[in-house]
Amino acid sequence: MRPENRTNRLVVLSLLAAFVFGVTGAAVAAEPANFAEALAKAAQENKVLVVDFYTDW
Repeated sequence: MRPENRTNRLVVLSLLAAFVFGVTGAAVAAEPANFAEALAKAAQENKVLVVDFYTDW
């Protein structure tokens, strides 16, 4: 197998895994409960805050 094919296959599999975990909610944290708490916690831990929105309409 050519190296380009391996790279393409790895990218596709990674995107598929990210989609599956995103759909199943495997990465959803239970806390903190609101945006202000999450922002304060992210700043305290020097991390990036990721906000995920969902709607079914």
